[in-house]
Parts: sequence; structure tokens; C-alpha cells
Amino acid sequence: MSDFILNLIDDDESESIDNTESEHSWLIAIVDDEESVHDVTKLALANTKIQGRNVKFISAYSGEEGYKLLEEHPDCAVVLLDVVMESSDAGLVLAQRIRHEMKRTNLQIILRTGQPGYAPEEEIITQYEINDYKTKSELTRDKLFTSIATAIRSFSHLQALEDSKSGLKNVIHASASLMKERSIHEFASGVLQQMNALFNLTSQGIFCVSQRPLNGPFAIEKSTNDSFLVVAATSQYDELFGKDIYEELSGVAPQLAQQALEKKHHILEDKISALYLATPSNWQGVVVIEGTLDLSDIDEELLKVFCLNIAIGLENAKFFTHLNRSAYYDSLTDAYNREGLIHFAREVRSKAKSSLSLYIIDIDYFHDIVDSLGFEFGNDVLISMVSVLKRVFYKNASIARLHSDVFAVLIADSTWQLKQLIVECSRPFVLGSSSMRLGVTLGEANCNADDDFDADMLIRHAKMALKVAKESKRGMAQSFEPKFEEETIHRLGILAEFRKALAYNELFLMLQPKTSMKTGDVVGYEALIRWQHPQKGLVPPNAFIPVVEQAGLYFELDMYVFRSALNIVKDYPQITKPISVNISANSLHHHDFIDELKKIIKEESADLSRIELEITENSLVRSDMAILHLNSLKELGFVLCLDDFGAGYSSLAYLLKLPLDVIKIDRAFISYITEDRSALALLKGMLQICNDLSKKVVVEGVETQEQVDLLTQYDVDIAQGFFYFKPMPVLEIIDKAL
Repeated sequence: MSDFILNLIDDDESESIDNTESEHSWLIAIVDDEESVHDVTKLALANTKIQGRNVKFISAYSGEEGYKLLEEHPDCAVVLLDVVMESSDAGLVLAQRIRHEMKRTNLQIILRTGQPGYAPEEEIITQYEINDYKTKSELTRDKLFTSIATAIRSFSHLQALEDSKSGLKNVIHASASLMKERSIHEFASGVLQQMNALFNLTSQGIFCVSQRPLNGPFAIEKSTNDSFLVVAATSQYDELFGKDIYEELSGVAPQLAQQALEKKHHILEDKISALYLATPSNWQGVVVIEGTLDLSDIDEELLKVFCLNIAIGLENAKFFTHLNRSAYYDSLTDAYNREGLIHFAREVRSKAKSSLSLYIIDIDYFHDIVDSLGFEFGNDVLISMVSVLKRVFYKNASIARLHSDVFAVLIADSTWQLKQLIVECSRPFVLGSSSMRLGVTLGEANCNADDDFDADMLIRHAKMALKVAKESKRGMAQSFEPKFEEETIHRLGILAEFRKALAYNELFLMLQPKTSMKTGDVVGYEALIRWQHPQKGLVPPNAFIPVVEQAGLYFELDMYVFRSALNIVKDYPQITKPISVNISANSLHHHDFIDELKKIIKEESADLSRIELEITENSLVRSDMAILHLNSLKELGFVLCLDDFGAGYSSLAYLLKLPLDVIKIDRAFISYITEDRSALALLKGMLQICNDLSKKVVVEGVETQEQVDLLTQYDVDIAQGFFYFKPMPVLEIIDKAL
């Protein structure tokens, strides 16, 4: 690293008095056309000290000479100025030029005249910004000393204020420059530069901090977090870079840094100094820099302000580094996150000769692992999964954790076969002391290296493929096909239109009668939702119900159907038979299900005795909440029907534990009873059980006379199906008096 030399302080370029002594003397200019005045003044104040410094005189004999003299000596503190020289107002003209042309506001002007009463004293002082006005006869040795001492005191105060203002300006400038740095390494290097600039040094130095920077230079990546690491160094100390100052480092700089850290304050010595820093989050830092910091009171205050700003800046740089890493990396696995995968995808693309492949890998049933073994174990599994992917793909791919248990791998010119990848990603691995095998499902998307690269699109396509694989062949892999995107767009279109249909009441109910197999009378109805689209006409249920289920809108749909059924009961008293309303699994598990149902009942004020509820069998196996809600429905007075019995889990325990009134046997059994003796045997068994438990039975899907004849032999109560009635509009039900 090269030496840091950066001058931020604006100095005038005029030369100062050549001898070294003048740098520590008060410089006083005598501008007078009488040589004797020069001699007397110098003699009167010879060997005089003011505020511990000698007085040194420089001379000019006219106004023009005085102007040039002061230009050559910008550090002059006082000028003894004669009024009348080459002209009657030469001194006043020079005074005006000092203030307006030279902008020397701190220079003290003592105006001297040999002609008392030549000009009004107050007017002269005001107009020409004169600091003092004396006649030459007044300036005895004592009065001359008093005037000059007073002037020097004023000059030193004004100069100190100006230096302080300039110093603060430089501190602010330096701090603002440092605040731009976004890494600890760059920030620390900037501190060394600004220290040199602020205190006029051209020195070597080091900067160390108490914790390893995130994503820092490679030389310090392997150090521990409690080390005191050198994160910046000038050329002389280059061998210390990246090392811990407590690890056998010799030399004055590391030792002084250790002393400052132990004492927790600055150490200022003749040829080298250590500045101690501490941040609000307990990071500690030390700046060690060579050179004498000959500090005045003002400089000490500036140093305090600068060190405070360094500490704040160090804290900011740490947070910037952390945020920068958090923006692109997953904190748990240290793989890329989604943004990181997209941000660094160009690097992978630059290596591609023919194609780019993106694989999205989902761990099968990961939520079961977490539920069974806890989050900590789940985190260990995710970390291990990244190790598996690194083993499978070596160093040729970018690996990211997109979310939860879903990972992505972007690779150039992949030769992997999907079946082979599934096998490799599912191989056993050791976790703790146990061997574990994970099942995975995989989605793939590809693009040509010559195509316009769109990482977002590639991720989207791979996720579509993964979704298809999870729905139809979990544990396998699926490559993206264009039709997936078309289907997705179609589903989104249906979903958007369905939301509008809910808002504009485009949905309506049809009723399918239920028939007594003994009398042939209609004994009830099932409410079935239909959609009358303003442009597309009647949309069949199988075209929108699956989309609604996937989008999680079934609760809204169920509430819509329930309210519509209450309106039918309220608006058509001619319909005296009960209407059964289907309640989906999603609704039965919804936290607000019962409260929303009560709200609708209150708003519609309908006769609940004419409403029955059908609960699908699969909705009962997901949680205890379904059972609680079922009991609440019974308390509200609803007749409860278990729908699709036999098609799902068919737990006979439901018939014993739950407050069910009606059992509705799924159409799947009815379809085969005339052909399959096993199906008929199962149906006979279910009918017998329901009869013994005093449960009313409804058989759905009855479509043929043969089925009717067979069901009649087994004393079935109620049948529902196209053999009797198809779903019908409400008005048709009324017209036919069904």
C-alpha cells in the first residue's frame, strides 16, 4: 500500500519569514515615511515578549510598499500605520485596501498620525475599520506596549476563532468523506488519510478494530471475532495488515495500540500517537500514527470531535457492511438469497458457452421435520442441504436459498439429467451422529447463453415447473414447458374475474333435489354454486373452483354461498324443504369461521331450520379446530351432514365422536356397485353401520335404473343424482312445486 498524503486544509501559498525564529514570534509591520519612527519603535520594544512570544518588526516607507509588504507576510499580526506619507491620505487608503482587497479582517491596524485633530477619530475608526488610533506624541514606550499587547491579544483571539472554524470545517469535510465508505477496510484507510490532512502530517500508521469485518479482505477473513485486527495500514506497516496486534507483533505501533486499548484513552507521545475509539455497540478501535501532534487547546477539541466522528463512522461502516451482506446473502446458510442470486447471475452467465440452467429444489415435507424435531434441527438440515448442493455442483454454480426450504442453483452449460440430480440430492448425509436422507422435488428452467438474460424470468419458470412437480409427482423433477406459463396466466385471469364476480354478484345458486327412495318425494336440496359471466356466459364449476381453492378464496366463496342460501330461504317461503350448504375444509379451519357465520345469520335474519351444512370428510383430519367448530355449529342448531364418506380417510371414529346427523356416501361407491361385488359389499357394510348408529343416509351419484333397483333392496333412505334431478334454478323448483 502506498503512503497516505492528502491535504484538505486550505493554506495560503505565500512564503513566511525565512528564519525559524519568526515562526514563533509576533510579526509587526511599521509603515511610516519617517525612518526615525521605525528606529524608535524597534528600540522601545526590543527584547519584548508578549504572551510568551518575541516581537519581530518588518518595515515599509510608503503606502504602496506597505501593501506589498503585507502581501508577502500574511501572518502579520499588527500594523503601525502612518496616515500621511506619499499623500495626505496614503495610510487611510492602505487601511481600506487591507480590509477590502486583501480581506485581512484579523490584522490589527493601529493608526498613527503626527497631526492631532487631522481627522475625527470616531469617523476614521468606523469608516476604515481601525482597531486603534493614536497620535505619535501619545505613543510613549508604555503606551506603545499597551497598544501592541492589546492588539496582539485581539489578533490571537480572532485567529484562534478562525482556526477553530477552519478546523471544524475540515473535520466535517473529513467525516463526510469517511461516511461515504461502505466497508470497514475502506473506512479505516480513509481515517489514516484524513488524520494526515487534518493535522498537517505525512505519516505512516495503522488502524485496528476489535472484530473481524463481514466480507472483509481475504487476509483477515479467517480471524476470530474477538481479535484486534489491523484493517488498514500504510506501506511501512504493510506486514501488519490482517493480523491481530496481540499475536506476537513487535514494534512500537502494536505496543502503543495495546496500551491505548488497555487504558481506553489516547496516548500522545513525541514521535507517535495512539487514538482510542469506542462505538455504541462496543466495537473498539485504535488509530496509531507517526508524527508529533503538537496540539493547542483548539486542536485538542478538534481531535475529540474527529475521534467522535470516527467512532460514529466506524459504527456506520459496520452496519453498512452488515446490510450490504444481508442484501445478498442468507444469514443462516451463508448461501445467496434471491437478490444475491439475481445480482451475481451475470458472473455465471459470463462463463456460459451454450446454455444456462436454473434448478429449484424443494425439501419434501420439511414442515414435518420442524414439527417433529424443532426449528434448531430444521436449521441444521437447511445448512446441511447447502453442503449437499455444494458437493453435487462443486464450484461451478451459484447456490441460493430462496425461502424456507426452497433452494436454487444456477449453472452454466449443465450436463445433469434430472433423474440423476434427484438421486444425487437425495443421497444420505451425516447430521450430528446420525445419517439422514432427504426427499426433494425439483423444477428446472433453461435458456440459451446468447438470449437476452433475465434471471427473474428463469426463476419464475423454474418455480412453475416445481409447482407442477409438487402437484403431480412429488419426489421427482419437472422441466419448464411454455404451457405452464399459459396455464398460470389463465388461472390468474380467472382469479381476477372471480374476485370481480364476488363483488358484482355474478355468482348464483342452483338447487339439486334429494329424493326419498321409498316415496319418490323431494325431501331437500343441495345448493350448488354457478357463475354467470357477463361475456363468457355460464362458467362450469370445474373451471373456477380449483383456482379458488389454490388461491385460498374458498372461505369467501363459502360465506357467499351461505348468505345466498339464507336469502333463498327468506325470499322464497314456498321452498319448505331444507337446503344443504357445503362447507370446505379451508372454511372449517378458518379462525373467524363461526364469528362470520353468526354475523351473516344476524344480518339476514333467516330461518335456520331450513338450512343444513355438509362437511367434507377430509376437512376433519387437519386439526382440532375443525372438531371445535363442528360442535359450535351443532350448538347453533344446524343439521350436520358428513359429505363424501368413504372417499377419503373414512375413519369410523367420526361416526362415534362427532355430532353428525346425516352420512352422505360418496358417488365413487355407487359407480361400481353394479359391476364390482367388493364395492357392493363395502356399501352394504356402511349402510348397516349407519343404520345401527341411527344416522340418516344419503347416497349421491345415482344415475341409472339398475343402481336405483339395487339401492332400493338395501333400504337406502335418500338418493341424489341425475337419475332423479339435475341441478335446477330456484324458480324452476318453485314452478314444478318440488
